[in-house]
Amino acid sequence: MSRNRYTLLSILMVVMIAMLFSTAYASDDNPFEGMRTYYEGQYKVGRDFVAGEYVLLNTSDYSGYFAISSDANGRDTVANGLFEVNSIITVYDGEYLELSRCIAIESTDFYSSYTIKTDRDGTMLKVGYDILPGEYKLIAASGTSGYFCIYPDSRQTDIVDNSLFKNSAWVTVKTGQYIELSRCHIQ
Repeated sequence: MSRNRYTLLSILMVVMIAMLFSTAYASDDNPFEGMRTYYEGQYKVGRDFVAGEYVLLNTSDYSGYFAISSDANGRDTVANGLFEVNSIITVYDGEYLELSRCIAIESTDFYSSYTIKTDRDGTMLKVGYDILPGEYKLIAASGTSGYFCIYPDSRQTDIVDNSLFKNSAWVTVKTGQYIELSRCHIQ
C-alpha cells in the first residue's frame, strides 16, 4: 500500500473515532487538529514522545494495544493492555511506549474538547472528566460477562477494585480514579 493511501486511511479512521466522542464537528475537519497526536510505532519517552498522560483511541476493527516498558526490547513491561474503544495511560521519561492499532493524544488536549461516551462497551473513563464521582450501575454486553477495573491513577499498575460479573454490577468511583470497562457500559 502506498504511503499516501495509508495516510488517507489513517485520517479516515481518526475521523470515525471522533464520532465516538461527545463533541460534534464538521465532516471535513480533522477532529484532533492542533492536538499533540502520536501514531502507531515505538517511542522513547523524553526523546520522541513527551512524558505525561495520554488518551489512546483505537483505530481498528480489532483491539488497540499499548505496552510501556523500561527497556528498548520490551522485555521489562511496566504496563500493557488491549482495549476496544480507548485507554488512558501515563508515561515517564526514559520509558518506551509501543502503540499498535491506536493513536495517543495528550490528555489535556483531548479533554479540552472531548469526553468519552459512557454508553459504549470497552471504554476507560477518567472520574471528574468523563463521569462524576459517585455510584454507577454497569450492564454487561448481551451474552457475555462484563469486567471492570478501578485504578487510582492512569499508570494502570495498582488496582483499587475489579470484578468479572454477569448481567449487572454496581461500582463507586472517586475523583481522580479511572475505571476500565470491558464488555460492559454504564447504564
